[in-house]
Amino acid sequence: MQRQTILERERRWAVPAAVAAILAAPLYVLSIVIDQGGDVPRSGLATERYRAIEASGVEVFASVALRSIGFLLLAAALLYLFKAAQARSEKISGAMVGFAFIGPVLLAVQGIIAAIAQQGVAEDFVAQAGRGGDVFTLLDDLVDDSGGLEVASNLLFPAILGMLVAMIYISLQAMRVGLLTRFVGTLGMALGVGLVFIVPAVSLLTIVLWFLWLGLIFLDRTPGPRPPAWEAGAAIPWPRPGEQRAESADEEEGLPPGVVDGEGSELESSPAGDNSGRRERARKRKRKRRR
Repeated sequence: MQRQTILERERRWAVPAAVAAILAAPLYVLSIVIDQGGDVPRSGLATERYRAIEASGVEVFASVALRSIGFLLLAAALLYLFKAAQARSEKISGAMVGFAFIGPVLLAVQGIIAAIAQQGVAEDFVAQAGRGGDVFTLLDDLVDDSGGLEVASNLLFPAILGMLVAMIYISLQAMRVGLLTRFVGTLGMALGVGLVFIVPAVSLLTIVLWFLWLGLIFLDRTPGPRPPAWEAGAAIPWPRPGEQRAESADEEEGLPPGVVDGEGSELESSPAGDNSGRRERARKRKRKRRR
């Protein structure tokens, strides 16, 4: 793909992708605020929790809807970043674009199914609990018989796995072609891995905050300049740490990278027998100057 075509496409979709990336964070935070401020307890007896769910159906659905919309918006941002990286490297597999959707979409669908199933169980529990009997056994039976809760439970692992792969692969490839700095790219991969080792709710909160920063990169609104690969329309890989140190040392001495400081003088002609000795001494002087 030609450079101008790449740049035009990215300029055309930069604002929608950035809006999607930035909006995901406040939507997710707002869903948490609704959860925390609602009447549904986060701990305690399950029977009381399901009674509260039955009485607070609107709040529960509002929270889940906001969270699910936020997850779907992440897919748009991931797709934009993936396409930008793919346009700059032929090594990126086109088949991996599916992971830009698998994780976010499954997270959104899983949350909606779980909310609908919980509401159904809560309504059945409140209706049947009034007849008396063992309410704890009744709730356990209703939960075990709920096909929706089972589907939601089975979707959670592939949703987390899909999001993990997307965060690691797309962040890595974007960093390799120079679209993300080493810090931002590595942080994205670390947050993806964190989905396995940290509570999903906390991990997802940090991820949507990472996407907020990603949206600012799309718009070129970060405090510092964004990586030059965005404006070049081509891959500009980051120099390796050793190469970067060497270039920095040259710049401190006021020399172009790769140029060795020292003076050069022409060797006088000498008999053949002295040539080898003088060449050896000249090589030693040059090595000392390089050091």
